[in-house]
Formats: sequence, C-alpha cells, structure tokens
Amino acid sequence: MTPDQLVTEARRLLNETPPGTASAWPRAAALLCRQALEDTLDELWAAKAPSLRFVSMRAQLSCLPSYLSPPALARDVAFTWHALSRATHHHPYELDPTREELDSLVATTHTLVAGVRGA
Repeated sequence: MTPDQLVTEARRLLNETPPGTASAWPRAAALLCRQALEDTLDELWAAKAPSLRFVSMRAQLSCLPSYLSPPALARDVAFTWHALSRATHHHPYELDPTREELDSLVATTHTLVAGVRGA
C-alpha cells in the first residue's frame, strides 16, 4: 500500500469503527499511520539523502528539519512518530489513544505525505 492509502485506511478506521474491534481499532489505526509516516520518510531520504535511510529513526527525525520545510512540520512529525510508536505498544496500565488524539496524528501524517509528494 502507498502512504496515501495507509493514511486513508487509518482515517477510515477512525470514522467507521468496524463492529467487534472495540480495543483493536486504535492500535490498528496507529500502526497504519506510523507505516505511512515511515514509508514517506523513506521516500524523502531516497530522493534527498540516501544514506539516511539506514540510520535509526531517532537520527532520521533529528535530521528532518534540515530537509523538510517548514521546520515546525519536522517537529510535529517527530512528535507524531513518537506518539504513534507509544500508541502501538500495549501497556496494561494505560488507556488506548482516543479518536481525537489519533485524528490529530493522522492529520500530521497526511500533511507530511502531501508535502513530500508535492516536493
């Protein structure tokens, strides 16, 4: 699936929660969104800095402000990736992310996908 399709599917899960997926849909949406974000960053690095494709995500996110404009988007993408990573891991003492939290993360991912595709 392309990053656009992954974001569309994540948004569909937020808007049309399938029956019987009460506790699974938030993590499924987060996983789809994080995959779209990572695939988009991979496309960005392939085009602008191929060697960055092989470093850790933390290092990629640290370099992102130099390759992405505006710099505020780079900060939002870093926050989004960390929030999505946290949302995809099950912690018995934490609640699942809310629909509103996930909607914000999906929106930032959509902005990144559109920005990299348009560049």
